[in-house]
Order: sequence, then C-alpha cells, then structure tokens
Amino acid sequence: MAELKQVAVYGKGGIGKSTTTSNIAAAASHMGLTVLQVGCDPKSDSTTTLLGGKMLPTILNEMRTVGISDETWDKCVVKGYNGVWCSEAGGPRPGAGCAGKGVAVALDLIAQYKIREKLGITFALYDVLGDVVCGGFAQPMRRGYAREIYLITSGELMALYAANNIAKAVSLLVSEGADCAIGGIINNMRNVAGEKELVEDFASILGVPIMAYVPRSELVQKSELERKTVVEAYPESPQAKVYAQLAERIIHNKDRKVAKTMEIDDIIKLLNKHQMLFA
Repeated sequence: MAELKQVAVYGKGGIGKSTTTSNIAAAASHMGLTVLQVGCDPKSDSTTTLLGGKMLPTILNEMRTVGISDETWDKCVVKGYNGVWCSEAGGPRPGAGCAGKGVAVALDLIAQYKIREKLGITFALYDVLGDVVCGGFAQPMRRGYAREIYLITSGELMALYAANNIAKAVSLLVSEGADCAIGGIINNMRNVAGEKELVEDFASILGVPIMAYVPRSELVQKSELERKTVVEAYPESPQAKVYAQLAERIIHNKDRKVAKTMEIDDIIKLLNKHQMLFA
C-alpha cells in the first residue's frame, strides 16, 4: 500500500475550509488515491457536498448513544463521491463540554480502531475549526495525525489574523516536540483590492509558500445548491481545474515550514499599505 499522507486544513470560520477541503478530496480521488475526509468541527457539515447533501451520524454522538462498534463505524465512515470516505467527529451537546477535546477523542478512536488502515487510505484530510486554536483543535497537529498544515486565508483582516494565530500555534507545538509544520497558504480570494499582492506579502513575511489562488466563483455556490463539489458538478470548469492543481501540489509537496509570525498591529499596517497602493 502507498504511504499514508495526512494533512490538516485550518482557517477562520466562514473562510471556505470545508468547500476547499471537499474539492481537494474530490480532485485527489481522480488521481488514484484512496481518500478520507474527516470534519473536525461541531457543525458536522464538512463532508455534505461529497455525500449529496447528507449529514452523517457523528463519531461522538454515536459513542454517547450506542457506543463504538463495527456497526458504529459503518454509519460514521461512509463512501461518498468517487469513493471518497467521509466522517464527522462531531462535538458535545450544545452548552456542555469542550468541542476541541471532542475532536481529540474522535481522532483517537479512528486511530485506535485502525480505520485508515482497514480502508487502505492513502490521503487523509482533516478539516479543522481554526478561529481559536485551543488544545483540542490543535490535536491533529500535536498527536501526529497531520504533519502538514495548510492555512486558508483571504485578503481580509480577520482571515489573516486567524491564519497568523494558527501559525503561532504550530510554532509553539514544534517547540514542544510535535512533528508538524506548515505546508503552505491557500488564498481563497474575496476580491479585496490588491488581495493577491497582500497575501503574497503576508506569506513572504511568514516564510511559507502560496499553494493556490482560488478565485471567487459563482460555481461554488451553484454546486453547493446542487449538493455537490465543483469537481463533481462542473468538472471541466476553470474552477475545478484550480482545485485539481491544488490537490496535486499538496499531494506532491514535501516541503514544510515553521513560520515567522506577526502581531496584529503589523497585519493592520500591511493591510493599510496595500489599501493605499490599490486605492
């Protein structure tokens, strides 16, 4: 069996993590890989476009209600578009417990029951909530489930701020002995003035490469209304080709960086600089 490659995709809420991750997974499935996507967000909607809109029973909810067994895994790890295996970690009941710790429990159960090995997974993607990188949401990095981290951002302040915070978390974990680093930045563009140049500057300061510029496209919303990825719904479109190129770059990437990070005042100065340049 080919060596397992595991990556985690982090970024602020609403930046397009699940859309991007699902399209990477769909594209990778056409490249001969056996793909697993695990949603690591209590909303549990990471994999819906790979499953025709279906929402899976989550690992944590099944653990609470019926316990973990082969039957549980049959419900919680389901084959979606083009053979992509899909799973959702889930979270605690609303108002009770820590979602981050829940993600850690779910990932540990996947490892304990050797789900990746049993399914012959060669490419695993973890779609992780990233506004606040608490100890639980850092578990894919800390416990070696994902040695490569990809930061999704745009040219907006809070997206850059979240990406910078995640880079700080990676640096801290590395200093504590974790085997993880940043594979690159994905610029999920929002059509901000000078956005390409701004994110290039940001990436240069952090010292990490930009893996892709994903253009804003109406096909993303159209495909989601069809409950599909762009790769499935519009496979010949330029947008699908961007996702395919991104998937290929990630699959073949062997370079990882520990980023130099910024303070929020420096990020604001960077934004002001580019707003003046492109006013």
